[in-house]
Amino acid sequence: MEQEVTFGERVLNGFLSVMVIVLVGILLSVVVALILWAFGFF
Repeated sequence: MEQEVTFGERVLNGFLSVMVIVLVGILLSVVVALILWAFGFF
């Protein structure tokens, strides 16, 4: 049971870390796109 629990925790931790990286990447890409659009607009 302990091995299954640790494996589940590893999967959850990995999934959460990947989600955080993806969200941060999306936010950074949106910010960069807005900045480029602002410079292009002005």
